[in-house]
Amino acid sequence: MELIEWIGVITGIIAVYLLYKNHLLTWPVGFINIGCFMFIFWQQRLYGDFVVQVIFLLTGIVGWVNWNRKSFKNPTTSSSKEKTIWITVTLALLPLTSYYLNHYTNCSYPVAEAAIFSLSIIGQCLTALRKLENWYWWLVADALMMVVYYKKELYPTAVYAAIIFIIGIFGLISWQKTILNSTRN
Repeated sequence: MELIEWIGVITGIIAVYLLYKNHLLTWPVGFINIGCFMFIFWQQRLYGDFVVQVIFLLTGIVGWVNWNRKSFKNPTTSSSKEKTIWITVTLALLPLTSYYLNHYTNCSYPVAEAAIFSLSIIGQCLTALRKLENWYWWLVADALMMVVYYKKELYPTAVYAAIIFIIGIFGLISWQKTILNSTRN
């Protein structure tokens, strides 16, 4: 499993770097990352993360299609109403997912997994829509992932979460600048 974990880590870092650069290739590189982590998370009984990867695959296809359209050339920000919806859906997913993982699986960390699940699903949807706010969801999810993966002794994956957290900070700043520059033109 160590080789698969390293492939997942490396392709994940590349995919997030490409996302930071607002580059279309983030999606196909991300698909390799997704496949690796689907395998790892199933083996480690991190079922919330496994389901997240399946959803990433589906939303990744949508994202790739969206990002190929000219209308999705640059990132945008969500309206206040959209932000309220995204926050509400995230908060609604949390107790539902936590309850399910706690009562119907042998998940290692059901509450943390539920939070990672909720944040990651909405983060991925926001990414597919090329919304700036995706970075906020990812930063919180990445911070939680660092802790869970460290506790599961998935050290390369914990380091991966730390690296993508740092890239996420730069991604947020970069996308903010892109949006600011596009509104000036």
